[in-house]
Amino acid sequence: MSHVRLLLSVSCLLLSLSSASAFTPSLRLPSTHPRPLALRPSPSRQAGGRAAPAGLLMQLGGGDRGGTSVLERKTVTTAPAVEDKVDPDKPYHVLLFNDPMNTREFVCEVLVSVFGHSKSQAYTIMQNAHSTGFAVCNTTDKEEADSQSAELGNNNLMSSVVQAE
Repeated sequence: MSHVRLLLSVSCLLLSLSSASAFTPSLRLPSTHPRPLALRPSPSRQAGGRAAPAGLLMQLGGGDRGGTSVLERKTVTTAPAVEDKVDPDKPYHVLLFNDPMNTREFVCEVLVSVFGHSKSQAYTIMQNAHSTGFAVCNTTDKEEADSQSAELGNNNLMSSVVQAE
């Protein structure tokens, strides 16, 4: 036991005498590294021209390993804008999605309070959403469906409004 204490005290003494703490991170470049990495402008930019926006030349230091590389910028494609045609006269479904966070009892209570369903109807809707991933809670006009969906969202339930077919 005394050997362990002696070794521990010597280790602590050596740590306290060292210039840097054992827990202080240090960053040292190897002494063989000739220069740090540097960004270089493209040759067209050096000649007074305008640099190509699609690439960036990067000089990699390191003697024989060095060279230039061009990093190409990826093009981003976006989906075309789709106009949602809202027809207020058509019926809309309020969909309830499966919710693994809330208890089944809480979901049933919210369905009873928002839609006015009976407890058995609310349980059936909740069970359908649990087993299939979603269930139709109500079919009504667009304005009321949006209002009911927002009320479900206020109770931390995921819902959506879709046009009935």
